[in-house]
Amino acid sequence: MTAGPATRIPAPDAEATGPDLTGAELTGGLNGWSTTASADAGVDEMVLLDGPLGIVSKAMDERDTSLIMPSGTSLAATWDPALVSDIGQLIGQQGTERGVSAILGPNLNLPRSPLTGRGFEMFSEDPYLTGVLGAAWVEGVQSQGVGSCTKHVVANDTETERRRMNSRVDPVTLRETYLRPFEAAVRSANPWMLMMAYNRVNGTHCSQHSDLINILKKDWNYDGVVVSDWYGVDDTVAAARAGLDLEMPGPARYLGVHFAEAVASGDVPEARLRDAVERISRLADRAGRRTGGAVSAPARLRSPEEQRDVLGKAAAASFVLLENRDNLLPLDKSGIRTLAVVGPNAAKPCFQGGTFATVRPEGELVTPLDAIHEAFGPGVEILYEPGAVPTSAVSLTELGSTAPDGMPGVLLEVLPHASGKATDEVLYSEVRQASSFVWFGPVPGLGAGLPGRARITARLKLESSARWTLGAGGTGISSLTVDGKLIMEVPPPAPDDVMGVVARAETQQITLELPAGEVEVVVEMAFRPGRVQAITAVAAPEQASDPLTDAVAIAARADAVIVVVGDEQGSSRESADRTTAALDPACDRLVDAVAAVNTETVVVVNASRAVLLPWADKVKALLMAWFPGQEFGRALASVLTGSTAPSGRLPVSFPARNEDIPGWGVGLDAELTLDYAASEPMGYRHFQGTGQAPRYSFGFGLGYTEFALVEAVAAGKAVQDTNAADGVEGVGVRVTLRNSGHSAGRDVVQVYGRAAGETGFRLMGFASLDVGAGDTAEARIALDPLGFRRWDAAASAWTVPAGEWELRAARNAAEDGILCRIAL
Repeated sequence: MTAGPATRIPAPDAEATGPDLTGAELTGGLNGWSTTASADAGVDEMVLLDGPLGIVSKAMDERDTSLIMPSGTSLAATWDPALVSDIGQLIGQQGTERGVSAILGPNLNLPRSPLTGRGFEMFSEDPYLTGVLGAAWVEGVQSQGVGSCTKHVVANDTETERRRMNSRVDPVTLRETYLRPFEAAVRSANPWMLMMAYNRVNGTHCSQHSDLINILKKDWNYDGVVVSDWYGVDDTVAAARAGLDLEMPGPARYLGVHFAEAVASGDVPEARLRDAVERISRLADRAGRRTGGAVSAPARLRSPEEQRDVLGKAAAASFVLLENRDNLLPLDKSGIRTLAVVGPNAAKPCFQGGTFATVRPEGELVTPLDAIHEAFGPGVEILYEPGAVPTSAVSLTELGSTAPDGMPGVLLEVLPHASGKATDEVLYSEVRQASSFVWFGPVPGLGAGLPGRARITARLKLESSARWTLGAGGTGISSLTVDGKLIMEVPPPAPDDVMGVVARAETQQITLELPAGEVEVVVEMAFRPGRVQAITAVAAPEQASDPLTDAVAIAARADAVIVVVGDEQGSSRESADRTTAALDPACDRLVDAVAAVNTETVVVVNASRAVLLPWADKVKALLMAWFPGQEFGRALASVLTGSTAPSGRLPVSFPARNEDIPGWGVGLDAELTLDYAASEPMGYRHFQGTGQAPRYSFGFGLGYTEFALVEAVAAGKAVQDTNAADGVEGVGVRVTLRNSGHSAGRDVVQVYGRAAGETGFRLMGFASLDVGAGDTAEARIALDPLGFRRWDAAASAWTVPAGEWELRAARNAAEDGILCRIAL
């Protein structure tokens, strides 16, 4: 169901003396996912769907599926632009097949802290690496005739109070660090859209920030569409004058017809409207959405088998081997009769965080446990115990619920507003395979802009009485009923946090004793008119026994143990930050206990962020697996058995403790301002400046062979454009790498640079080299021209520091490497 037609703004007749308002309707969205068409401008509707981990359902419908792509951090761990571009091509192809004009992604914000709730979407703490890989993703997507809506400009790395908070960032840090990935993407790949962030920067909301938008449109000569984040506008004149082109979602509250009115009244220049209409029309040209226009053919279409191959390759390439004592990996199958697999993520891996961009997986999902069974074959006894239980309640359908008619799932119903008297009239009824539902705009059977009720009814079969946690929530007043008895009422969310509650699928929970047999659980939510409605029901049974004991028992009698731990889907989430970088304490206890009874322990961490690893010295092998997409299971088995060698490198620094995190202990002040000065420079530059040693350094990673740098020599002749904003061309470093091990492998050589007088090094180039056993290989690493620039805040201009530059070739940011120099 779609929203009604937008208000049409007629073009003035030939004799009119007023401003030309043709196409103004284009500047406001039509509904939650589409832009408005304009017959006068010759532009059709365009569908904008969320990413970047896959194509999201318009209606948040679990039956509307797509492939789950590797997370941003996982892709960054490959340090492979070509492979990242292939992943972009896959999601672009899926967009083409679904009639999508632009995908909301990639997320080029920087995980300033591992505590940021949405860090899994982001690539790297380094702006250069983020920019290179982000541009590759954009190129891949747009090769399919689908646009990238690159997000979120800018300094949007805090989820707490994200719609109201203010990021206070000095001009140097803003230009050199947080805007840098977006600039690189615009220069290299020219994404068709750029999304402005919710937050304020130095006091002004990003969608209404003329200084920021001028950087995009004037300094970078960006010719695409500048769009708000969904519901990210609150002032017509401020947004229009600042340079915002499109307000989403629709129907528009501030642009669209309101933009036209502001121009007609003289509050906004007509030229500003013409700029917005021209940019949106250009997007339609690029996406093949011009009325009567041709649609460009995708650059390449991959078969389903080829798509799975690319996903598997990307997953395996992202895994970072952090420890491999006594060369435990790859596991020698001939020496293993009994293999213990423990950890909750082995049977229920985490593929993504909890956001509006949650993807419903397409096709087969092979868990790590299933893939390990397949890889080791019938000759190896494989034992499994979870060892720890989820800390959060889950969907009723995951617990085997049925609808009242006995069909698997839950019964979802929509009813009219009660109007002071009870009514059982049902406007919409369907058995669904989820128990959390979101509707932007129209509610099924009811429509948009009306009060009503939504109801979830589910039956659970209990073999014996037990204590359960049940939860209910939504955008209105919610109630929880068990076997006809009202158990709990939940108040509606605060008006300024409705979107946060929806993003978090937030519930209020209660623990109670449930009897043996069939139990009926009903969650009903009464809602007022609103732009978004949601209802959620969750549950979790209390564990009758200690799962840790059973896991330790099988670990003690096994020849080797694979522990798979990490995050749950809701533990990394939109609209909420973390309080610690640690894994769930139950996961840490599990690893400690297993390592104490079996020395041959491999730990796989399924978390797409920098995590604390207090037990890293107690286990022989440690593999960081991130959120690697839906080919996780097979890719992991391939690396564990040696069919594929791990070649990923860390795109983020791993602290040894929370207190080592940049800006630890500093949050929003009373005015909801976050002062970036407390955390800058962040990432590996923070560790360089403080002298603290990270647990594992940015750029670090092992393989199944040994590498050493032999030589590094500065090469090329520096050529500076007359415009310092373009940096310095022609500088490179020629490196020689030796593989001194007994198998072929891939290594990533990194070059860090610093100008005369600077104390810290910054990444300026990298290259991956495949080297045979006992061989050497050479590469010329071209250095990033923009890496030579520095922002002069007093002059409000870029400059290139003259003098001798030090260039350090190394295999990670903490390694001394080989130093060479070049004069500018």
